[in-house]
Amino acid sequence: MLSSLDVSDALLAAGTMPGWLYNTLMFIKVLIGFSVIIFVHELGHFLMAKWVGIRVDRFSVGFGTRLFGFRGGEGLTFGNRPDYSADELAQKNYGETDYCFKVLPIGGYVKMLGQDDVIINEETGEVSLSNDPRAFTSRPVGHRMIVVSAGVVFNLLFAALLLMAVFLVGKQMLSPVIGMVHPDSPAQGKLFPGDRVLETNGREIDSFMDIRMAAALSNGIVRFKIERDGKVLDEEIVVETARDSRTNIRIINIDPVLTTELQVDGDQVGDLPNLRKGDVVTHIDGRPVKDALDIHKIFQCSRGRVLKFTVRRPDERDPDKFETVDCYQRAMLSIAPANPLAERERGKVDNRHLLGLHPRRGVGAVTPGKPAEKAGFKRGDIIVSWGTVLNPTYNEITENIQAHVGKPTRVLVERDGKETELIVTPKRPFNMFRKTRAEVGISFSGRGEENKVIVADVVPDTPFAALNMPRGALLLSIDGQPVSNWFDVVEVLKAAAGRTVDVRYRSGVDEVAGTVDISSSLVDELKLPPGAVVWAIDGSTSVKEPIASGQMLERALANNPLALHALLKSKIGQTVTVRYSPTITAETIEVPFTVREDNADPWQMRIMYVFDSTAFSFAKEMVSADGNPYTAVKMGTNYLFSQIWQVYTFLTKLANRDMSTQNVAGPVGIFNMAIERAKMGTGDLLYFLAFLSVNLAVINFLPMPVMDGGLMVFLIIEKIKGKPLSLKTQMISTMVGLAAIILIGLYVTIQDIGRFF
Repeated sequence: MLSSLDVSDALLAAGTMPGWLYNTLMFIKVLIGFSVIIFVHELGHFLMAKWVGIRVDRFSVGFGTRLFGFRGGEGLTFGNRPDYSADELAQKNYGETDYCFKVLPIGGYVKMLGQDDVIINEETGEVSLSNDPRAFTSRPVGHRMIVVSAGVVFNLLFAALLLMAVFLVGKQMLSPVIGMVHPDSPAQGKLFPGDRVLETNGREIDSFMDIRMAAALSNGIVRFKIERDGKVLDEEIVVETARDSRTNIRIINIDPVLTTELQVDGDQVGDLPNLRKGDVVTHIDGRPVKDALDIHKIFQCSRGRVLKFTVRRPDERDPDKFETVDCYQRAMLSIAPANPLAERERGKVDNRHLLGLHPRRGVGAVTPGKPAEKAGFKRGDIIVSWGTVLNPTYNEITENIQAHVGKPTRVLVERDGKETELIVTPKRPFNMFRKTRAEVGISFSGRGEENKVIVADVVPDTPFAALNMPRGALLLSIDGQPVSNWFDVVEVLKAAAGRTVDVRYRSGVDEVAGTVDISSSLVDELKLPPGAVVWAIDGSTSVKEPIASGQMLERALANNPLALHALLKSKIGQTVTVRYSPTITAETIEVPFTVREDNADPWQMRIMYVFDSTAFSFAKEMVSADGNPYTAVKMGTNYLFSQIWQVYTFLTKLANRDMSTQNVAGPVGIFNMAIERAKMGTGDLLYFLAFLSVNLAVINFLPMPVMDGGLMVFLIIEKIKGKPLSLKTQMISTMVGLAAIILIGLYVTIQDIGRFF
């Protein structure tokens, strides 16, 4: 059965529904969802007030001007109605509660007798509350506690019901399988692509988002229970978190596993047939692939050659039919940092180099709506100049961006063999309290140059620095072999490891020749295959490296050339035992290796042939109770308590300033997020509304005046003292709490609007 959202999506896809109408429907769905959450909260107060004998004057859905409503004895009425006294209601034989709808349908409220009624003695000026026996203030403290807490309880019960409904049907969630561990990740050498995460910090997880949440809400350490190659590891893996420099959120810097379905077009290779958005890759060079991990393994061993992709492509005339098509693609060249400490502390040297050589930067992803997209940047553009800097390195580009905030900057790019001039204006992301780093919305992890080898720069104190090669030089040959792209350069240098080679290059109109000593390493001396993992050196599986003044970070050796280099440098002149395996899951092998000054750097391990991880869609798994109501109740309850814990932990970290307020969304931001969830599907929207219902419950029960939690504090004090706090104290506290809430509301709203614009 299709939901109304599924129908609207289908109509939009078929072109029968205008985009504005679709967006309007999404807006209405979200508005209804928000209203229901607050309605449920107020319904809890209403039902419990009736149960304990408190008179309820009004139950309102919405705020503002009354549109219409119903009262027993009075019937259906339109427009505003008077606030009847008890005597007037008795005379007219009307019911006591006005059930009404108001013009602003976001939420609602319950007005109980005595809750806001203040009686002023005209003779003495004394202020008191209603003394009616059915007034809120006249009921026993226990009864009032039940009424005050009922809204929170109903919100939690409603969230549990929503979650049960979601899991009864089933929800697609990001697979809790690791797809990529970034070179600078603290999990490098501990977690590996293909690892399935079963638990984080003792909590069972079903989604990759749970992994990210565990890192964000941790105290600096995340303990993983892992299933690797079909076997559950006996010991937990402990990973330290890092801080995201922009958001200050704790992260591990790992990505989820990807499918083989493309969400963008491929990179054109000459005139060969190209991949298209929607293609599903089934084979590469005749080898079957089931997910992006298989593609990654094939790319690792590709040496940069062109690969044949066999894909299943939807028929444009009939979406239910598919055709098998052969397309062609080449890996991207990725070079890991040679020394991240120097990169962090000095900020002047770009350490992603090939024995000192810096290729010109290629544009990867272009973020929609950011300055780069507006300027006309496209994926695959090669940066020829940025501002006044010719053939800039990555660091020079980022420094220029920071130095020209709000200023139009001329950028020259090479596209399809021709130079194109673009004008981009860097902008800072909105932040009310601190100056953020400017950005243009580009990632520079795109494909490099295919038909020429222009050297953007040469790093000092590296093998190629001996040539004194000027910036912008064109490499012609290495070791007597012509080089026409950077893949050629990589393979020639790998083959020449440990030897002195001749190098020819052109600078201007002149051709220059020289020699370069190519460093050796344990990779070529031990003949390690692509994808080999070094696990230990003389029994040591990790090394401690300085990351800042007085701070040390322990890095595992496995899959980490930086840590391996650091440990080998400390062993120069010694013969060590290297324990490695040809693949992650293969049996380990131990071999001797003599460490010298010229072979301590495993530079070949820093060079990888990779695919664009943004090209493929994320792998998802159905998380479901399989139609079993008991299982759905259990899953919904578990998720409910997990979300309560997440909200409380998040608020605690905000209070301790362990997390930035920039990570808080206000009404505008929450509404935008809800609309995006609505577009993803009914299940995603219901799941998000459940999370919002939990947020409302937890935040509303914080011990702040005006909130239910603040009122509960007053009642606890009254229970202990045997009498309530003075009316003056309560009113002052309420005004202070109200002012605080208004200020917080203004802050998060301004922050949301700032992000939007």
